[in-house]
Amino acid sequence: GLIDLSGFSENDQFSVKLNGEWEFYWNKMLRPVDFTKGEIKPDLYGNVPAYWTDYPEDVVKDGRTGYATYRLRAILPAGFRKPLGVDLPVFDSSYDIYINGEYRGWNGIPGKSAEETKPEYRRVFFRMEPLSDTLDIIINVSNYSHRRGGFWLPMKIGTFSHVQKQLANSWAIQWSTISLLIGFSLFFFLFFLLNPREKVIAYFCVATSGLAIRPLFTT
Repeated sequence: GLIDLSGFSENDQFSVKLNGEWEFYWNKMLRPVDFTKGEIKPDLYGNVPAYWTDYPEDVVKDGRTGYATYRLRAILPAGFRKPLGVDLPVFDSSYDIYINGEYRGWNGIPGKSAEETKPEYRRVFFRMEPLSDTLDIIINVSNYSHRRGGFWLPMKIGTFSHVQKQLANSWAIQWSTISLLIGFSLFFFLFFLLNPREKVIAYFCVATSGLAIRPLFTT
């Protein structure tokens, strides 16, 4: 439930994945105010990233669907007040995120039932200015549409410019790959026009087109 980033200095440019053991509260949708009313004991300290099905069955009795709260505290370097970038990847579960009591972002609408939950599929990236040396991160996750639920991809945090640069580089690589696949698809399509009896060429054209289009709907 705690990650120590105090080893970085005020002048460092850094980005870290918040992988590790988070406080995990199964079948609970907790808000920051809930943690001010007294101590709440987590059901377990669960590895993140991971699927719910990876957790003990006596805690998560049906790991495919359900909802839960994750909580982690991050210790920043003393006096660190530079802008931070927070990058949450695309994954199928709905969630919202609070940092130090403030609502910071969402993917869909997490709920306690399929009727209350709205799934979505998008990346969340935002900037924040730390006002203290500790970040209290609360993420509510729910899943009623995907075959497996949980917080199963890593979350990044770091100096804003560094995290933003990494994100821009990943987009550049992705669009380069898409452009390359579209080029191959057009290449196979032209060959098919010249040789319409060669069905294999058509299959290659369709396959490369599908690979090129897929990232446009999954990132």
